[in-house]
Formats: sequence, C-alpha cells, structure tokens
Amino acid sequence: MKNYIIYILIISFSFSYSQKKKNGNIYVEHPAIDVVNKLYSAINGQDYELMDELISDEYKGVNGGQMNKDAEPQTKSEFINQVKSNFTNARYVSVKQYENSYPDAVEYKESSSDGYTWVYNWEYWTSVGGTTGIDYSQPRHVQYVVNSENKIVFSRVYINASPYTQTYVSQRELEDGDIYSHHPNINTVRKAIKAIHYMDIDNYYVDFSENAVFTGFSQNWGDEPLSLDENKESSLEFIKLYNINSLDNVWIRYYDFDRQNGVVQSWWRASFTRKLDNKEIVMPLMFNHTFNDDGKMIRQQLLWNPGKLN
Repeated sequence: MKNYIIYILIISFSFSYSQKKKNGNIYVEHPAIDVVNKLYSAINGQDYELMDELISDEYKGVNGGQMNKDAEPQTKSEFINQVKSNFTNARYVSVKQYENSYPDAVEYKESSSDGYTWVYNWEYWTSVGGTTGIDYSQPRHVQYVVNSENKIVFSRVYINASPYTQTYVSQRELEDGDIYSHHPNINTVRKAIKAIHYMDIDNYYVDFSENAVFTGFSQNWGDEPLSLDENKESSLEFIKLYNINSLDNVWIRYYDFDRQNGVVQSWWRASFTRKLDNKEIVMPLMFNHTFNDDGKMIRQQLLWNPGKLN
C-alpha cells in the first residue's frame, strides 16, 4: 500500500510538472512580417518616404549588445539618417533574409491585446566601407515590434561590432613595427634559399625550428600545413625531377612587427630544368618566413605557380 501511494504521488508530480501553458501564438505568415519585408525593400531601394510610412514616430531602436543601461534609444529620424549614411559612406549596401532562416511573428497574450506583434528574424546585412574597405557584412538577429497600425515601434538588433570598431582605427595611421632592408633574419633566409639553389637540403633546414610548419599554393585551401620532415621529403622529391639552375634575389625585407612575430618577405627569380625532357622553366617565387625570438624560422609560406612545372 505504501509503494502504491508513492507511485501515485510520482505520477501526480510528473503530470503537474510537465503541464504546458500557452502565452500566445506563432505565425510564419502575418501582416507584421509583411511590414518587415517592406522595410527591407525600402532600405534596398533607398525609399525614405516608404521608411517614414513604415516606422512609427514613437519608434525606439536599441543595440542588443549595448552594455550601458542608460544609453538613449535610437529615434525614427536617426534610423533613417543612419540608412542614408550607409549608402553615402559605404558600397554594396543591402539587406535580405538570411539563408536557411525565416521570420516568426509572435502574438503574446498580453502584448497582442494592445495590438503589438513581435517579429523575430535573422537578416543578412551587406556593406563595405567606402574609404576603408572594411567588410561589415554579417548575419544579424533582429527583434521588431509592430503595432496595430502596421508600423514598427521598436527594434533590437544583435550584431558583431568588431568590424565597426576597426573603422575608428582605420581613420588614422597606426604603426606596427619597423622595416629593415638589412637584418640578421634576412641573412638567415638568404642562406637558406641559396642552400636550395645548390640542392643542399640539410643546410636549407638548419635554421628552422623543429616544430616549423610549411604552407604554399601547391596545397588545397584548408589543408593542414606540412611538418619539417614532410616538407624535407617534398624537397627531396623535387630535386629528383628538376635541376635548380638559379635562384636570384629580386627583393627582400624584414618586417619587425610590434604585435606578432617578425616576417622576412622575399621575391626570387627561379630557373629549373626538368630532367625528363631538359625543358627550362623560369618563374617568380615569393617566400614569407616567420621568425621566433630566438632567430629560428617557425613558418614558411611559398607563393608560386606550380602549374608552370607541367
């Protein structure tokens, strides 16, 4: 009997705990969604009269990422002027429904009785800074509130603000280290490349760190970089197929960055002879060699056209 009572209590608790209570209705088609879509059309067409019709005079817009609780909401005129500014100061401006998403219109019990409908949407905003080239394009989550007169009275937008913070920095010159035409790290790169010239593979790798990585145009996008041993094997395979006639330096500089590892960038005129048919192949090569604080190369990036070897 005792077990039976416990069982009844558990069942009763489960039913009471799992009960659901509706707080309104969700729609995929709704006049409020039509209002938001009209707003997108107005923005894309720079139709400021239509924007004025769609947005209530009492409109308030807020940034969902705003940490200042006392920040003043955006007004209707400020919203429209912001759109105008986007078209004046940026390129490729547009807004559309974000791919594989759709808006929901929600009539909450309390707010719907006052004639308000919430529209939740993912939109995609495209914009590139006209003077800076900074790409602001990104998906944005926006909450709109539409009143019974089919006017937008409120919006809250969630965005990635980092591209916008770059705008301030890009308006001024910002130094990031020094450039050298002569430097010990330049000497290290020259010695390494000349070791390749004379097919001295061991001395080519002597100034690389054990954990160095190697990338280049011969790899597919997203491929893992080669390790030192893997790249050494690739070098040995190359000299089996080609003689290296010359590697002449055209240009070389060392960039001693303040905020990251220094890089030696160099351009070379390369001449190879394919052993199979004695065909000479001439092409430019560009290397980026990244250095650690001990003067060891920790990354090599080779930019070239491997198709010219065919």
